[in-house]
Amino acid sequence: MSPRRGPLERLPQAIAEQVVRRIVEVIDVDEIVRRIDVDGIVRRIDVDALMQRVDVDDVVRRVDVDAVVARIDPDQLMDRVNVDRIVERIDVNAIADRIDVDELVRRADLGPIIAQSTSGMLEEFLGLLRRRVVALDELCDRLTRFARRSAGRPTAPPDLVAAGKHIKGDNREGQYAGPVTRLLAVAADLAAGWGLFLLATLSVQVAVRLVSGHNYSLLSHSLASLDATVVWAFLYLTLQWGLSGRTIGMAVLGIRVVDVEGRAIHLHAAALRALVLPFSIALAPIGLAGIVVRSDRRALHDLCAKTCVVYHWNVRTGSRNWAAREV
Repeated sequence: MSPRRGPLERLPQAIAEQVVRRIVEVIDVDEIVRRIDVDGIVRRIDVDALMQRVDVDDVVRRVDVDAVVARIDPDQLMDRVNVDRIVERIDVNAIADRIDVDELVRRADLGPIIAQSTSGMLEEFLGLLRRRVVALDELCDRLTRFARRSAGRPTAPPDLVAAGKHIKGDNREGQYAGPVTRLLAVAADLAAGWGLFLLATLSVQVAVRLVSGHNYSLLSHSLASLDATVVWAFLYLTLQWGLSGRTIGMAVLGIRVVDVEGRAIHLHAAALRALVLPFSIALAPIGLAGIVVRSDRRALHDLCAKTCVVYHWNVRTGSRNWAAREV
């Protein structure tokens, strides 16, 4: 307990309190604030020295992020954001100029993505097409069953049966190909072969014009044009059958030429088959009747070359590599 002070001792304290109260009453705070040069004060602050003395890690540790986030009102924040002004201040042209499109495409590696997507769509389309054509082959089988004696006879070449490549199911892979599939393959090859022939003759015509300066069209010479067409058809069929066992049209429809045992054919068998094929067509329907009435679906040119045609596509993947030569 502090000792009580006398009146003389309390007098200085009372005078000091009165002086301070009077000074506060007289001071005009607003005027003082107005007279402070804030810009001058800011200019005199050494920000670098101030930042060097700030312990950023300690400040971050002391910040309660959860409490800060909890106090943020997203709706109120979005209401105060002027999206239109932000969009107006964005220089789209400057952003586009700074984008390196080539580098972006290189890093994105769009080529394989596009290729994979395209190949997947193509395989799906081919699989659907082939299943529909095989269904037509089965319908043809039912309609012509009375003309064939196929009971107990193999429906695929022996080697394919032994190797397990004779698969039953919607695609009938490894089995002898039906007439509808083979007919559509021939039609596709006529279109593909004729298109390639026209492209080749056009290339020759352009080359002759560049070299000699004269116009020359093979198609305007009937005899030369006929000879060139025959040679082209022979090479078109022989080379594709001999190298891969299938032409462009056969690859699209999912069929392949093999020998009677189910093995890949040699080039001489492919050449013989290509030579006899026109006679099979000329002697139709006798030359092609075997495709319908025989259990092994062999026409005249197949009998002469000792070949047959089988389904060669997988219903799970949709297709096979048409250029692959298999034994």
